[in-house]
Amino acid sequence: MAELQWNDIVRPPTTASQARLELAAVCRLAARENIAPIGASRFATRDPERPGTYLINSGGLLLVELCASNLIAIDRDGVRLDDGIAEPDAGALALVLASLEAKPEAVAAAQVATTAGCAVASLKDGLLPITQTSFMFHGALGTYDWEAMAAADTLRQGIAAEMNNCSAVLVRGRGLLVAGDTLAQAWKFLFFLNKCCRSQIDAMAAAKGAGTSLTMPTKAVIDHAVAQSRAFIEHPRYVADWPSALEQLDREDPSYRD
Repeated sequence: MAELQWNDIVRPPTTASQARLELAAVCRLAARENIAPIGASRFATRDPERPGTYLINSGGLLLVELCASNLIAIDRDGVRLDDGIAEPDAGALALVLASLEAKPEAVAAAQVATTAGCAVASLKDGLLPITQTSFMFHGALGTYDWEAMAAADTLRQGIAAEMNNCSAVLVRGRGLLVAGDTLAQAWKFLFFLNKCCRSQIDAMAAAKGAGTSLTMPTKAVIDHAVAQSRAFIEHPRYVADWPSALEQLDREDPSYRD
């Protein structure tokens, strides 16, 4: 596979080989961080050389087995281009494809059913602004009620409505859904959103054990922190550690490049 040029690393891929390489890296990072160590999670990116084509991880492989060459090319309906057969899907694939269709500027998307993500998605109040990382998503996080029997167009419309002004959604019954303008950004959104959910579940458990309630910041603090966080997300520095993440993968197991 082609080598990545580090000066282009935080820009959208311009070749299919580059897209494959970065998507495989995201899958390996998710496995390493125990965000999605087993199947049923879906990661997707657009094929920059074939409009309307998406590259995804195979549902039949663990994320630690993913590499650039075994990613699958599909169309908007999840049909594999190599054999014309629909890729098996329990819902995650439909969600990531719907998010990419809803956000034309997005390059990559991921849907994972982490324990903390599913727990926070089930809460009436969703994600609370109680940690520094949660401010990144406060006021910019959608909520979608998963319906397993929903028609494809209904799903697309629902996700489009939720992702109109945001890049992340809590999917009740399914966990976390994110979309990013680069693969690096999609990875950071997923990593930090899951971290927020884990922190909240731990904080709620600690509060219950202590017989007290959670301490909430004042509105002034929240507003200020949210403004700072949004500015950080929009700055190139937000994904400046992406080359280092890939270099670390190279040291640990470079087979994702195969």
